[in-house]
Amino acid sequence: MLILMLLIILLVFGSSWFTASSNYRISCLDEGWSIFRGGKVITNASLSDYKVGSSKAGERITISNTLNVSEHTTLMFRSKHEAVDMYVDGRRIYSHGRDYLEEGRFIPQRYNLINLNPKAATHNIMITYTMGEDDSVSKISPIFYGRRSDLIRAFFSYHRISMFIGSFLVIYSCLLCSLWIFMSLNRRDAAQIYYGAFFSMLLGCYILSKNDILWFVGNHEMLFSLMEYICVSLMPLAFTILFHSINHNELLKFQKSILKINIVLPVIIFTMHFSGIIHINRFREIVGIIGFAEIILILPSLVSALKKQFKQNLETDYYAGLDADYYLIFGFFSLVISALIEMIMVLSFNVNSDFTDKKLFPTVDSLEFGMLIFMMCHFVYYLMNGINHMSADMIKAQLEGLAYTDALTGLMNRAACAEFFATVGEEYALVSLDLDRLKQVNDTLGHTEGDRMIKTFAQLLKKTFAGAAILARNGGDEFVAAFENSSPEEIEKCIDNLNEEMRIFNEKKDTFTLSASAGYAFASEVEGKKVHDVFYLADQRMYKMKEAHHG
Repeated sequence: MLILMLLIILLVFGSSWFTASSNYRISCLDEGWSIFRGGKVITNASLSDYKVGSSKAGERITISNTLNVSEHTTLMFRSKHEAVDMYVDGRRIYSHGRDYLEEGRFIPQRYNLINLNPKAATHNIMITYTMGEDDSVSKISPIFYGRRSDLIRAFFSYHRISMFIGSFLVIYSCLLCSLWIFMSLNRRDAAQIYYGAFFSMLLGCYILSKNDILWFVGNHEMLFSLMEYICVSLMPLAFTILFHSINHNELLKFQKSILKINIVLPVIIFTMHFSGIIHINRFREIVGIIGFAEIILILPSLVSALKKQFKQNLETDYYAGLDADYYLIFGFFSLVISALIEMIMVLSFNVNSDFTDKKLFPTVDSLEFGMLIFMMCHFVYYLMNGINHMSADMIKAQLEGLAYTDALTGLMNRAACAEFFATVGEEYALVSLDLDRLKQVNDTLGHTEGDRMIKTFAQLLKKTFAGAAILARNGGDEFVAAFENSSPEEIEKCIDNLNEEMRIFNEKKDTFTLSASAGYAFASEVEGKKVHDVFYLADQRMYKMKEAHHG
């Protein structure tokens, strides 16, 4: 079902309505560049083929090309932790990141949208990149040329899948957070929901910031650049906490070590970055390797714990037969496999984004789909777990009803009384009731009428003894009621109300008449306050009334 849903999403977002740059007059300026680096010149070079290789902070790479510029045109390209200067016919018209570079600060990544003001003619375009970090880039980003509106629309069209997945995860996180607040206000355990919301928000923000989608909708380039790396740094910790919220077993020694590492690691990274020692982007590969290794280590213990839980479920009488754990395992494995695929793709191909590509699949990031599948599996897991708990509660209630309920009257039975009195406090009272002339009705009118007589009396008992802590049928014509922290006046009132209800019933001239004998006793009247002794005293008083009735 999940796979079918994802295929539908792919088909919808891959339709002609969403095809990247199919109607946009934009061009990718890839050929004919001259590249100046370290006193060497490469002429007639292709940017997509040129590999930057090893680079040092402060190193400059200049690219130059001759471009036939028309009116109202814009150049767009991405810079990643580099200072950028652009010249037209030798005159600088644009600069970004130089102040960050001079101060040794982290240079935010961004898309540079530069309006070309010269008159329509052939002009020399020169762009100088100054590296802000060692080995900060492996390739020069593609340079696009066209109208500003077409470039922006092509960008959003190209990143349509990433926008959908990132937005879905953020909205899903907000919904989970709302559910967490609601359940917390109702004093219900909702920690797992909160951890799921936090993890989903991290994944969504990572996708939106990594693809520079947030940069296009806001003007906080530093915040959005840092957001990508902050999310990456916190992901192992969020994943570990989410895992432990799902797996309630006691932490193993190595799992405790992993949790400690994931707590300390972000603290070290943030301290190093904000103190200016090492910028946060330098830790991305390290965190990725650690996170991937932790998932590989955690998965076996997760599978083992879920198998153990499954066996325990089968042994209970309350198991509803819905295996939510399988969805969770599927989500974990999907995340691991998608991460592996993405690592292989990046290392093997390292393809730059080309907005002029009209195909769907160059825009698909397997890791992003793995994140989406994982959170969807988490949702299904939580939903089915909720259904399991509700089903188990219903089954448990039904079984308890069979064990503790008198089938004829719906009142509690002798077993329920025994369980209640095993935990009752010291201040309680017992009422012993006996239905008069039941044997006579059974002998003369039959057991069907006798059963109807018992049920009728039980209904009146429920109505008049509503304040009782427990109301039960001990068997045959014997009934018992228990009150906690009560008074003689309250019990007398219940007995009087019962007599009045029986009088009203008898006026209807049914085939039988109702009458009952009652006696009550308080625990404080008996030394030791033992239930057996209190019940015996109440029973003796009930029999005195019964003798009076028969006398």
